[in-house]
This record gives sequence, structure tokens and C-alpha cells, in this order.
Amino acid sequence: MAYVKHTAIHTTPKAHLKYILNPEKNEKMKYVTGICCGGDLETAYDNFKEIFEKYNSEKFDDCELSKKSGKRHIRIHSYTQSFDSSISPEEAHRIGVEWAKKVFGTNRPIIVSTHVNTDHVHNHIAVCPYDLDGIRWHSNYKTLQFVRKRSDEICLEHNFDIIRNPKRKSTVSYKEHDARKKGYSWKVKMADTIDRLIHNDDVTDIYSLIGKMKECGYTFTNESRMIAKPKGVKYGCCISKLGFGYSYQMLIQRINNKQNEFVGRKISVFIGFQVEIAVGIRERQFDIYRSQSVHMPTYAEVKKSFEVLNFIHSNHIHSLDDMKSCLVAANRKEDIALHRYCKCAEKKEQLKTLNYLGDEYACLLKTENRDEAQQKRLEKLHWQLVENGGIGGWNTHMDNWLPKLKDKLRNNLKQLDSLAAEMGRASKERTNAEMSLAYLEDFLKSDYDRIREQEQFRIQIDNYHNGLEPQEDGTYKAEPKPTAERNAEFAYLDMREEQRRRAEEQRWRDEQMRIRERNRSRSGYCR
Repeated sequence: MAYVKHTAIHTTPKAHLKYILNPEKNEKMKYVTGICCGGDLETAYDNFKEIFEKYNSEKFDDCELSKKSGKRHIRIHSYTQSFDSSISPEEAHRIGVEWAKKVFGTNRPIIVSTHVNTDHVHNHIAVCPYDLDGIRWHSNYKTLQFVRKRSDEICLEHNFDIIRNPKRKSTVSYKEHDARKKGYSWKVKMADTIDRLIHNDDVTDIYSLIGKMKECGYTFTNESRMIAKPKGVKYGCCISKLGFGYSYQMLIQRINNKQNEFVGRKISVFIGFQVEIAVGIRERQFDIYRSQSVHMPTYAEVKKSFEVLNFIHSNHIHSLDDMKSCLVAANRKEDIALHRYCKCAEKKEQLKTLNYLGDEYACLLKTENRDEAQQKRLEKLHWQLVENGGIGGWNTHMDNWLPKLKDKLRNNLKQLDSLAAEMGRASKERTNAEMSLAYLEDFLKSDYDRIREQEQFRIQIDNYHNGLEPQEDGTYKAEPKPTAERNAEFAYLDMREEQRRRAEEQRWRDEQMRIRERNRSRSGYCR
């Protein structure tokens, strides 16, 4: 449910504190908690300033660059913890305070302020770089993953789902994106030409495909690397960069299998709702092998259709509601697997600590004629083992307690590997369910629905062109000073596209962070 992002405040720390402590945003300071500092602006600023200047040579409110390093130290670590609309301000604030104490401790100046002035509730957490003992908090990739992991754990403990927004990474530059949006991208035209030539009877291998492309006016600067360019273009590109289905091996596969059906099973295998899906997917897959087709689907769409068909058949899905229920179950299964893995990883670290202390304890125990320092160390280790072992139930007076502890550690490592594999399977199942649901919703949409959506979009464009602004009740109202009519329609389209692009980029970044964290956990990394 929560998503955490970090911002380093190098300048104007008071302005930042003033923003997060704005009474208009947190219901007149109702949702404000100060940890090891005051809850109002002036007191919090003085506390942050005192601790910073105590352990740093720079002035807290001095924004000039350091003469020694040429850099400016971080004044405040600002974290934003965002939630969806289903959480109340009280719950969000309680989670934010619990998360701040668990991550940063209680001996560091921290301000937690919950803003409720927007559609989504979110926490602003201002963290002092130094604690009362002078220990500095370093902000980097590992610490960011650490704080996000703790946030997810707290959300799961409060029965809230964690945020997941899978998005494939885009390698398209902004220039290329703008060209594709406006319809004059030469790379898209090259891909269309390749798709058309593959279905030519004269194209039997990769070399005949290159020859046909030369006849169409394309120049190959490097045939071994498949680098081509059309007329009027200074620099070409590798054909494999055009997307899925255009690598050297994939082009050979497409040429050799252009007359074959992609789905290798009969329609009679499916029943009920699945027959409708299978027939539609079959027709779409046939289109990729028809050179007469005007709207030829991409090779990636064909592969995606095949995966969706297999998924709905293997999971016995007979309606759209069944698909939604399957997605909910997959999400819950992944959350449970992730929670179990995190608990096992923490137990592993505890056992490793006990194992290290136990080895030292056993070595000192065998030492004869121990001096005073060794005796004190032995007693300290004994109480550490008793204190930490109370959780695991270990008794230092038990026979062969150290080998048993080592055996338990080895078993825990095996269990951790099995839980990592289980988490991977659950994540893959959830991804397939999300992809299948999005595909089916688009596939089952009738022609009337598509026409209706286009008409509604057309109406919105006309209203915007006429200087009308959308209201909360869904109606449109003219502004006192209407906007300029010149290029109004294109401006509106660009605005909609920019909003969609930003949302998708954010979803992709969230997923990449999640994937990296999971990979680190599987490799044995754990805080």
C-alpha cells in the first residue's frame, strides 16, 4: 500500500520544514509527531540546527558551497510515504511514526507530518542527518531499499497490501518517442517493412531478407551486425533494437515458421468462455502470416496472446470475474510468500550471530587458567547467548548445544532457498494474472464500447478547444478568459499523453525497485 521515496535537502532547510508543517495540509497540526524534537516549526528548526552544527563544520542555514570539498552537505533527509485512498489519516500517521522509529530509532530528531489536503494521504518525514551521538545517516541505494522493505513489512502487519506496478523498461529516447507519437519515426517504418518482407515468398533466409531491404532503399553499413538506415538518415541503427521479434535469431525463427500456426492446439480443447477467447486469439495470430493484412499485429502481441490462452486454460477460467478472483488470490499468495521469506531471513541473521558468539564462547570455555579479562568476556558472552537464545530456546548447559545450533542454521539456509523459489513462482503467477486480465478486458470490449470511448474523447477535445474546463460533477464550464484557440487540440493531446507517460514511468520504477530488492534477498543479502 505504501511507497517511499527520498529527497536530499541541501539548501533552505527551514523552508522545507515550513512546508511539511503547514497547518493547512495536516488539519492544523493534528497529524504531526516530533521524535526527539519539538512538534512546531521554530522548535523543530532549532533542534535540527543544534544537532547538525554540533557534528558538522558547516552552518545549518548557510547555502554556500564548502571551500574544502566544493560540495554542500545534506541538511535534511526528506522521505515521502504515499498511500492510496483506502487508508484513513489516523492509520497513515500511525504507520508513519512506527516506520520512522523502527528505521531511524528514537535518538534522532525526526518530524512526521501527515498531509490530507490531496486525494491521497501521504506522510512527510524529515530526518536529521546526525543523531544525538553523532552517528550519521547515509542515503544511498541500499538504505533506500532497506527503508522500503521495513515500510512493506509494517503495511503487511497492519493487513494492508503493498504497492506493485509492473512496467517494462522503455529504451526509447524522448526524440524517438516524439517521432512515434507524431507518426514520422523511420524506425517504425523499418519495422513495418521487415514485417511485410518476411511474408514474401522470395524471403527464405536472413540473407534474402537483407537483399529485399536493399531493394526497398535501405543501406546496410554493417551486415554482420544488421545495422541499416533508410535514405536521408545520417546514422542507422541495429535491427535488433527495433523491439521484440527483430533480433538475428528471432528473425530466422519468424522466417522459418511464417506458414505455421503459433498456437499449437485445437479449439476443441477449450470449453465455454475459453472458446470465444481462443477463436479471437487464433484469428489475431493468423494475421501475422498474412501479407495482405492492413493492421498487422506485432510478434510480441502474438506471443502474449499465446501466454494468455495457456493461462486461462490451465487455471480453469470461464469468465472475467474468475480472472479477477485469480488475480486477487495471486496477489495475496505473493504477499504471504514475501512475508515468510523476510521472517526467515531475519531468523537466519539471528542464528548467524548466535553461531559466532557460540564459537567464541566454546573456545574461551576450553581455555584453562583464564585471566580476569577472559573471565569477564566469558561471562558477557554467556549472558549474550542467554539473552539472544531465549528467542530460539537455546540453553548453553545443554549437551552438544553448539553443533545443534549449527545444524539449525544449515536447515534455515535450506528453508530460505525454498522460500525464495516459492516467492519467485508466486511473483510469476501474479505477473501472468495481471497480464491476462488486462488482455481479456481489452479483448472483450465491444465495438460499441470502443466507438463510445472515441466519441467521449472527441467531445473532450472539442470542449477544450472551445475554452471549456472540466468540473468535479463531470460538466464543462467556460472560463472568464478562454484559452487561445491556436493549437488547442494538439496541446490537449500532448497534456493527456504526458500524464500517461509519467504514470507509466512511475509504475516501471516501482517494479524495478521491487525486482532488485527481491534479487538481493535471494542472493543472501539481508540487513
